[in-house]
Amino acid sequence: MTLPARIGRYEVELLLGEGGWGRVFLARDPMLRRQVAIKVLRDDLGPPRERGKALAERVREEARAAATLSHPGLVALHDMGDDEQVGLYLVFELVRGPTLRERLHEGPLGAEEVGRIAVALAAALTHAHAAGLVHRTVKPENVMIAPTGPKLTDFGLGVQDSRPPAYVAPEVLASAGSGALSDEFALAATMYEALTGRRAFPGEDSGAVAALVETGKHAPPRSVHPALRGYLGLDAVFARAFSPLPSKRFPSCEAFAAGLAGALQGPRITFLATPGPVRSSIAQATRRWQNQIALAAAAVILTLVVLGHLRQTGAGENASAKKPDAGKSTTSMHRVVPPLPAGASPSASTSASPSATSSARVPESPPSSAGRTPLRNEAQADKPGPPHVDP
Repeated sequence: MTLPARIGRYEVELLLGEGGWGRVFLARDPMLRRQVAIKVLRDDLGPPRERGKALAERVREEARAAATLSHPGLVALHDMGDDEQVGLYLVFELVRGPTLRERLHEGPLGAEEVGRIAVALAAALTHAHAAGLVHRTVKPENVMIAPTGPKLTDFGLGVQDSRPPAYVAPEVLASAGSGALSDEFALAATMYEALTGRRAFPGEDSGAVAALVETGKHAPPRSVHPALRGYLGLDAVFARAFSPLPSKRFPSCEAFAAGLAGALQGPRITFLATPGPVRSSIAQATRRWQNQIALAAAAVILTLVVLGHLRQTGAGENASAKKPDAGKSTTSMHRVVPPLPAGASPSASTSASPSATSSARVPESPPSSAGRTPLRNEAQADKPGPPHVDP
């Protein structure tokens, strides 16, 4: 095609690219002295004249509605007009950076980056849905990876191309209309591809792809990309977002993105050995919980056994400490021998009847201290002591 010199008041510099229904040019606004991106309808599609007029009018109406939105996750629409050479044109802010489709040529994105992109795009979509607007064509080609964050382009310009409908919700294929949950389905398909590097509903035949979309049948992402096998809740998030019934999906795009980001930041298992065949994630998770519970129960039982053994050992030691020594006599069994009076012979004391001695129980007295008279029994108390002789 011949590059136009001007489109409206804008000076065309080069062709940036083209999609299913339009071409994008880099141009300069001489009035505001800034670069912009201009999108025009492709003239080589050759739609019937009346159909072309109807399409242009619908794009005008939706562009006017989209121009009322202001969100950092949306590419801003600056201007719109008609040119004699190219017809209807739309002027957008110029976003520096590749599209998600161009990034995917290098391979799948990392889990953390996909989580951030999903949250940013979902916030922009939910903002638009609150204003009653639906994007209709969320796909990698319409996601710009800008230095300031991801942005959605072509908002409100829901013109489908002739390629397989890999990002179109089942209700849209069934001509039941589109809504916020249709955008959620398309966002989920876009994030699936960003994570795995392949489409959720692959194929080149439109009929075969549509059959997959209508049933929501897709390969679980953990079985597609080995790096995702450790994220346990990931498959369940996409299974819900791809439900053929909109009522079974997440209640909003933000809810889907929150679930996806949570699954990409939640419980993760690192596989050190080469994994075997992929089994049911639910069965694997159940077995892991059962093993953990069994280990915990074994630890509790072992602790109780050790504590019981220690308690029995302590009780035996206390019992042996309290048992009296059979080889020792108590104080009450001691025989108390009273002191002999002065001048008495030991033989007199020892000749006393054993029965008389044992029958008289003399209580023990504390040890005599200096200057105290020792205690005497009753027999000694009646006898006079030795005469006192002055020196």
